[in-house]
Amino acid sequence: MSAWRYIPGRWWIFAIPHTVFLIVGIVILLAYANGLRTPDTWFPMDEVLFLGITFIVFPPLFTAALLLKLRRGNIREETLLRDGIPVEVVLLSMTETGTTVNNAPEIEMELSLNLPDGGTRVVRHRCFVSLLDLARLSPGDRLQATVDPDDPDRMVVMTSKLIRESD
Repeated sequence: MSAWRYIPGRWWIFAIPHTVFLIVGIVILLAYANGLRTPDTWFPMDEVLFLGITFIVFPPLFTAALLLKLRRGNIREETLLRDGIPVEVVLLSMTETGTTVNNAPEIEMELSLNLPDGGTRVVRHRCFVSLLDLARLSPGDRLQATVDPDDPDRMVVMTSKLIRESD
């Protein structure tokens, strides 16, 4: 599962860069107020003023947009886990995609999906996997997954939940 979760107590990860951008923006605006100007150019507003405003306004807007996008992905995943169909998948193969986030590599898995109606379907699925889980995964493993009833290509694979033969 690859949902992004806020880590409580890590507010400073957002506060430090925003504080730096705010201070730089204020310094630039103070320099503009004290007479620092750029020569007349094609730009409709003085570039120094524009730069100061940009340093103050855009970092919080960018962070808010990023957090909203991440939250939207989390809501989709939570909805799929709540309303989806629990199925069993068999890992046929897996390859690296070359992408890592927080040292968790993204892998592309080829899965044999055992549908509730008794049929099987081979699908490709990309997800980020913990290094601890990655070390335990190998072709032939059975995993738990939740599939969207309307689109079997949309799924959440629980890579940490191997199904043992005794289960």
